[in-house]
Amino acid sequence: MNFFLDSILFSYGQIFFSNRRWFGALALTATFVVPEIGSMSLLGVVISNLTALMLKYDRAKIRSGFYGFNGILFGAAVIFFYKLSFPLLLLIPLFIVITFLLASVLENYFAAVFNLPGLSIPFVIGLYVFMVFLTNYNFISVSSIKTYDVYFSIVPLWLQSYFKSLALILFQPSFISGVLISIALLFFSRTLFLLSIIAFASNVIFLNLILPQNSDSLLIITGFNSILTAFALGGSLIIPSRKSFMLAIFSVVLVIIFTGFFYKVLHGTLPVLVLPFNFIVLFTLYSLRFRQEQSDLVALYFTPGSPEENYYYHHNRQKRFERFKFYFPELPFFGEWFVSQGYEGEHTHKEEWKYALDFVIADEDGKQYKETGKELTDYYCYTIPVTSSMDGEVVKVIDGIIDNEVGKVNLEKNWGNTVIIKHGEGFYSSFSHLKEESIKVKVGDLVKKSDIVGLCGNSGRSPFPHIHFQFQAIDKLGDKTLQYPLAYFLQKTDLGLELKIFDIPEEGKSIRNIETHKSIKNAFSFSLGEKLRFKCRLKEKVFTEDWEVKVDIYNSLYLEADSGDCAFFYQTDKLFYFISYTGNKRSALYYFYLAAHQTPYCYHKNIYWKDRYSIVDLTGTRIRYLSEFFLLYKNFLTTEGKFSFGERFEDEDSFLIKNTINIQGKGLFKGFSRLFNTEIEINAEGTISRISYFETGNKTFEANSINK
Repeated sequence: MNFFLDSILFSYGQIFFSNRRWFGALALTATFVVPEIGSMSLLGVVISNLTALMLKYDRAKIRSGFYGFNGILFGAAVIFFYKLSFPLLLLIPLFIVITFLLASVLENYFAAVFNLPGLSIPFVIGLYVFMVFLTNYNFISVSSIKTYDVYFSIVPLWLQSYFKSLALILFQPSFISGVLISIALLFFSRTLFLLSIIAFASNVIFLNLILPQNSDSLLIITGFNSILTAFALGGSLIIPSRKSFMLAIFSVVLVIIFTGFFYKVLHGTLPVLVLPFNFIVLFTLYSLRFRQEQSDLVALYFTPGSPEENYYYHHNRQKRFERFKFYFPELPFFGEWFVSQGYEGEHTHKEEWKYALDFVIADEDGKQYKETGKELTDYYCYTIPVTSSMDGEVVKVIDGIIDNEVGKVNLEKNWGNTVIIKHGEGFYSSFSHLKEESIKVKVGDLVKKSDIVGLCGNSGRSPFPHIHFQFQAIDKLGDKTLQYPLAYFLQKTDLGLELKIFDIPEEGKSIRNIETHKSIKNAFSFSLGEKLRFKCRLKEKVFTEDWEVKVDIYNSLYLEADSGDCAFFYQTDKLFYFISYTGNKRSALYYFYLAAHQTPYCYHKNIYWKDRYSIVDLTGTRIRYLSEFFLLYKNFLTTEGKFSFGERFEDEDSFLIKNTINIQGKGLFKGFSRLFNTEIEINAEGTISRISYFETGNKTFEANSINK
């Protein structure tokens, strides 16, 4: 029963691009302002979803309302246009099934062939077939539905027209339904609420300019089509932005033009319905796929939420993972080195060779050598191993070039002793200025990440010992460089060691690779089928929570709590990332999601790192609802977590990962600020032993591991 109730409520919500049960319930209530229409729309969704269940369609799609909303529209439209009679009542269920079959074909065809939603085209076709079919009978009479709008004559006509436009989306002739829908929109999405007002106002302006002799009925028809089109293109099927906002306004002009077009084409024999909305949205979405640059007007590429949730998810994912690449290269050495020349360095990293890095070893005073520095052996980096940055195949080896004396260079053999390794098609790494006869590999050798390929030397155009490192597209010696980030490394700052992810080392900085700590890696190396149990205390409530590691059809791993909460994660050989969370925000899994948002498998006392959160992931942030009225202009709230390791006591082998989550307002919300704190304790066996969460300095949640 819960499943079927969900399928009904989500179907009503789907009409307004909503995935909230309560929204569907309010939309269902709005249809019963006129009980005949409400009853028949309910019949439409029940028959549609029952048919889908009996024919064994995808239960997840049925529950989401994927197959039900066209039945709602069909049932409501029939009573909107025709007076209910017994013969008509016999025909309606048959045509609801026909509409469902059209929906199942068209929705899946559009998705498979064009990667587009079918929207409400199945409903339009089903209703047209029904209307044409009814011309065979003479017992059909036009609807004469009574409304109660006369009791609200005090409401201005322009406001009545706005509410009627919203109501007509559900084929409700009463503006009271529109009032209920507008309230639902306001609570569901400030963006959609604003778009409904702006789209309707734009419709009034443009309609009077384009078709000055329009009627009130045309205003309502173009009004609800404009609102629906603005919903789709302004924030529901395209990530909300300033450009999507402008597209939504421009689409109002298109709605007026195509409404006039379809009205003439149909000669008044069939209603225009939502044809303009469907036509404009589909051809706009499809045309956007042919752009060379996809950064603006981003079409939805994930399971949708509200427009605000879509906005936060997209921008948070972009900030966190936009620099992620297919390859995961690391620094080509062990220990701590110094970037003596970075990208576009002043000495030799110019023009086609500007994306290269030079590394040396320096002491605490910044000196690269001991003694006088006149001998090669005085240099700290001389003869230190150089390692492969990734797995690959050795494709070129240059050796036999003697090392230069300090201060001299070999311009004839510019690159000196060099090893070039192929990591994939069009992706090579090159290590130059190696020591003569120190190279440990030969052409054809397969090497692993961190395998030694040679020793740091001073051959070629190199006045002092250093490693020259670059990426390139082919195996040619000294070919032009590729700009490509290193997957992860630690960079020394005044605050400690900062974790850098898919970034470029800065010139003048000391850097080092991440060194994996076995206990920490074991704690976050979740394997499919693994189960965990925690004893939890949330304020005064005590409970036990079980987790299990599962995988979805896309091979994405996730943790699922026994309450149904899910947290999707991604693991590399050096880091753990949470990607998304769905479910209750009072569970151990939720607090673990916050505390372990991004975690390196290493330990250094003074290491720190930062990561971004989506504000919808955090509790107690009601101010965001106010800020979302301005979201199409700018996001005024930022969220960031700063992670570090807590103090370790000499008699304890555990590790403590601390995190401070800061929500900061800017612009209009500059004075707003809020802090949350989390802790994760990992014991020496590599088990997550404790998870804690603090609000305003007070511990509000703690979970302790229980061995199963």
